[in-house]
Amino acid sequence: MRKGIIVNLKRVKILDYVTLNKIFIALCGIFILGIALGTTVLSKNNFLSQNAEHLINNYIELHNGNLFFKKLLLCSLKYFAIIILYFLSGTSMLGVAVTPFITLWQGIIFGCITSYIYSTHGLNGIAFNAIILIPSSIFFIMCCFFAAKYAINFSLAIAKLTLPQSKASSLYMQFKDYCIKYLIFAAMSLICSTLEIILNLLFLKFFNF
Repeated sequence: MRKGIIVNLKRVKILDYVTLNKIFIALCGIFILGIALGTTVLSKNNFLSQNAEHLINNYIELHNGNLFFKKLLLCSLKYFAIIILYFLSGTSMLGVAVTPFITLWQGIIFGCITSYIYSTHGLNGIAFNAIILIPSSIFFIMCCFFAAKYAINFSLAIAKLTLPQSKASSLYMQFKDYCIKYLIFAAMSLICSTLEIILNLLFLKFFNF
């Protein structure tokens, strides 16, 4: 009897967790779908393959021979651009549809890059992904999931104001909170940029791409 109660309690907790975090879980699934699409389509699509090669060459060029602060600036701009995309998508009713598409596209790009490195460089590619690319990306990807979640929530709040039965209200406080959260995401992006630079300074010299 007690075992049955424990199992039921565990199920309730899991269901509560899924209910409370359904948007976040859905975004994780969309990103994984993007990775799968990027990985499978890369070998069949010359355009994606060429773009992946171009991105990798730019990445290596950025981390070879540039000053630390120049690297920090360029890496930060790269991350800030994605955060700004999420921020802007959340300020419109269309954000409910646009935001998951941005997450999907991120997954496709990430899948293309990691699979291209593996297919081109074999074991060295796996090591590069495991030591440099994935650790420096995973923190930012988690940051993007939260940014996307808040963008969808704020977009839904805007959409609710257009419903006939909705009461007239101001989103000023919600928008203020929304902006504060995105300032935090921008600061986290700066941390991600620093981590990327440090990992490349430490380990990029061991790879001859």
